[in-house]
Amino acid sequence: MKKYFVLLLMFVLFLAGCNSGKPASSSDGAKELIFWSFETEKREQIQKSVEEFNSSHKDIHIKAEFIENEAFKTKMKVAMAGNKLPDIFPYWSGATFETLVDAGVVGDLTEHLEQDTEFKNKVLPGGLETFSYDGKTYGIPLTLSSVQLWYNKEIFEKNGLTPPKTYDELLEVIDKLNAKNITPITVSGKDRWPVLHWYSYVAQRIGGNEPFEKAKNGETDFTEASFVDAGEKLKELAIEKKGFVNGFLGIDNSAAGSVFMSGKAAMYLQGDWALADFVKDEAFTKKVGFIPFPKVEGGNDDEHIFHGGFGFGYAISAKADQKAAYEAIKFLSSAEQRQQITEAGTPSAMKDVELDPAKMNPLVYEYLTYVGENAKGFFGYYDQQLDPKRADQFLNVTSAIVGKPDVDVKKELGTIIK
Repeated sequence: MKKYFVLLLMFVLFLAGCNSGKPASSSDGAKELIFWSFETEKREQIQKSVEEFNSSHKDIHIKAEFIENEAFKTKMKVAMAGNKLPDIFPYWSGATFETLVDAGVVGDLTEHLEQDTEFKNKVLPGGLETFSYDGKTYGIPLTLSSVQLWYNKEIFEKNGLTPPKTYDELLEVIDKLNAKNITPITVSGKDRWPVLHWYSYVAQRIGGNEPFEKAKNGETDFTEASFVDAGEKLKELAIEKKGFVNGFLGIDNSAAGSVFMSGKAAMYLQGDWALADFVKDEAFTKKVGFIPFPKVEGGNDDEHIFHGGFGFGYAISAKADQKAAYEAIKFLSSAEQRQQITEAGTPSAMKDVELDPAKMNPLVYEYLTYVGENAKGFFGYYDQQLDPKRADQFLNVTSAIVGKPDVDVKKELGTIIK
């Protein structure tokens, strides 16, 4: 009996070895592509696109799984460690994506795009370049997003407040709101990156984009004057002025958004992906206004340089059936398939997307029109632009700056090293 079980185990392992690395097939014989997505709030539209693809491609079948943002990051790390990435997946641009390229786990799309110039030319300028390394392209951009300062117009009007144009005016608004026991700003400290948005904007408004680029490339470090100044200013806002919602360090992103949408906070710094939640409540949507992040006196005075850019795109596993996987992400990223998502407030990375105000929430139409007419440029998300080690260090440092009254800002920033 023992010998029987040994032989059975050997047979199972033999089958597993024969099947490893080969694309799976569905029950009807079609090539099956495993697709993970963190766009859970857009699940309905994306699932509809998946079903449309499956019905029009009898030889390819996409099997979709939707995973919440933070859980997605964890699952991808595990998948990378085991070299078992899904066939197609979205991923953030910048150094975090480059680590996948360096590891050789993502497919090279260059040849597919060169042979498909009609589709290639539909991508907005700079989009494919965002996912290119050493002359080769590994991703197709999905969105051109930016972070704005959203505010509750009703709260501002009832309290005689004017949306701030400068950082000093922002601090004054915070003081006035606190005096009336109104929470000035909601933010998620638990997820860390929303706090980093605050720091990044302040640093950019002080020194522009050049200091970060130099520090990222190792020409300087993050103890340069503009970074320290930004940390001191953010520390003042969070700790001395009590600008953030009480207990923000333990609040996750979903809860932070709920605080704003329930009318319990006056302001919310967040990416335009939040619009998808705003428009779910028609009454609340009418109360929402937005402004560019305030200028800092004596700093860079161009308020129309927005935090964002081509934030994430679709990529394919190096182990996937390359032709089938390319066809899938080409279809899923097209302007036509992302039309509903665009109309809901997530700007497309494709050219010639027509906006029909009759099909759109007025706030969404106003926002997309504003960005289209006013954006002069974008600066990337710090945690995506840096290598994973420094990105995590930066996230921890900004959490310390806003959470510890006795923190030495310059000393903390000095811990961000390769």
